[in-house]
Amino acid sequence: MYKRNAFVVCLIFSSSLLAAIVIAACTDAGLAAIDDSMVEYIDDKLSITGEFCTSPADEVIFPVKLLIVMDQSASLQCTDPGNNRLAALDLMGSELDPLPNVEFGVVGFASWSAITEFTHDWSIARDALAPEGGQGGPATDYQGALSTVLRVLEQDMVASGPAETARTKYMVLFFSDGCPEPKCNAGCDDGDTPPDSLYGVCNTLADIPDDVYVDMNSVCPDYNQPEQIMQKVSDIMSLGDFYGVGDISLSTILLFTSLEEINQVCPDAAAQFGYDKAEALPLLIGMAEEGLGTFRDIHISTDLDFLSFNFESLRAPYGLAGFFALNMNAIPAEMGAAVDSDRDGLPDDVEFIAGLDRLSADTDGDGFSDLFEFKFASKGFDPKDADIPAMGCAANLDRDGDGLRECEEIFLGSDPLLPDTDGDRIPDGIELRLGMDATVHDTKIDHDFDGKLSGDEVAMGTSPLLFDEEELVVHQVHYSVIAGVFNEVTENRCYDFTIQNVTLVPSLRGTGQDDVSGMNRILIFAEEEPENMAGSRGRFWVSCIDVRYLGDTFKDPPSGWVRGLSPLRFVETAEFDPDLHCLQTGEDPGSAPVEE
Repeated sequence: MYKRNAFVVCLIFSSSLLAAIVIAACTDAGLAAIDDSMVEYIDDKLSITGEFCTSPADEVIFPVKLLIVMDQSASLQCTDPGNNRLAALDLMGSELDPLPNVEFGVVGFASWSAITEFTHDWSIARDALAPEGGQGGPATDYQGALSTVLRVLEQDMVASGPAETARTKYMVLFFSDGCPEPKCNAGCDDGDTPPDSLYGVCNTLADIPDDVYVDMNSVCPDYNQPEQIMQKVSDIMSLGDFYGVGDISLSTILLFTSLEEINQVCPDAAAQFGYDKAEALPLLIGMAEEGLGTFRDIHISTDLDFLSFNFESLRAPYGLAGFFALNMNAIPAEMGAAVDSDRDGLPDDVEFIAGLDRLSADTDGDGFSDLFEFKFASKGFDPKDADIPAMGCAANLDRDGDGLRECEEIFLGSDPLLPDTDGDRIPDGIELRLGMDATVHDTKIDHDFDGKLSGDEVAMGTSPLLFDEEELVVHQVHYSVIAGVFNEVTENRCYDFTIQNVTLVPSLRGTGQDDVSGMNRILIFAEEEPENMAGSRGRFWVSCIDVRYLGDTFKDPPSGWVRGLSPLRFVETAEFDPDLHCLQTGEDPGSAPVEE
């Protein structure tokens, strides 16, 4: 066992704190003091201690998006007549193509820029790189190419959304065989500034078509100067901070060939194409340094193994981002907790008045829960009539383990494969149970105007929709979470936790069990998210404890403490089976559930 950090996470639990577990020095255990004068001593509380450990970093697989920026000017016919660059790229692409998290994009450039959008299919990118896919051209418009890269990346980040972008590794590979051309000085031909004899676009009053020299936006501008090119690289890198990108880099590759070899294919190429390695080298090196990438100087006729970049997916350790406990047999009410014997989200007294079965979560057996049909009765549901609605719940699985069946999620517009559709760190089924919206990030809204955010109320065990009187502070759940140091071997972190003041209720009995009067099922939800990746979706884990409470006459465990809950007792919500995973009286909390 490794040493514990002297810093602890103090949570008197607030969803605003769930957004990022804040490490801070605390006094004592971080539990709030309760005024004894407010307490009516009823032995209806449960406390739990245990440990939760995050997943190892190597289990995280993030998207990798590789953008190949290829010089397709006519000079490549001289510097690489055998198309060796394409053979090397094809070898790389073929190796990466089977990986489901890798996408390829292409920006080909000469005097123009041609875009091939990101795709999982390497063959599409390969075709865009082939000589027959390029239009050729005498220019090597670095500035226009980098401007196009900026646009392509930004559009992809916007379309991907913050969750995916925060997990994505963007890699730009910039290939060229020479210097940026044309390189223009500002000002039109006045006799002192000579016109560009090669291209005729620098010092001219003539209109430049929009589809060439795409970043030339004024008459007789500076263009393709080193400072402009470096600024474009800087702009590309700034996208990382602005959009919260997981990682972004720009590497450069100089496709070098000796002048002797070039002249054998293209006599006087240096004069014709402006080929000058001494000028190209420092610029490409500077671009790679600014882009936090790597520079490669490749003799293209002999060095074919030059694409040994790190194409591995990003790896980030998980951290605890959300943590709360809930008694599924208790419904927060105005003055405490109401009994919910069948755990369907409707209090027993409401079910009794409505003529529903207090011991069945689905009175009419049509697949929709009583809570769901009761709540949406005005939308054509009836919890007492299996023929209403006419189409029952055909998709009756809960594949993400959030407490909602797929047919219910379809109606609500939530995602049947995501336990937390809106990303507010509360599972969809819990949101429905407590009157929140599973499709709207509403944990930071004070629905009942009692001065407490809804996410805070979920964690504290009070209702987000009922104004809480001050005396209800004695019923609030309290938490202390102590973060351990990061384990470099297992690449994860464990957290010791204490949960106090979970209210128990004298329920009737649970579904499908012979003698479980007073049963209370306590669920502990822990959400882990990749650290330092804002917007990333995490994974939900749940632990389950079954305890009994019959009022003043009986409580099991009598002490009101469950101590030493093992991290092995936490399972992903999609795998959760209460018959297998709920800790029963007499079982060792420090052991793993027995899988049958």
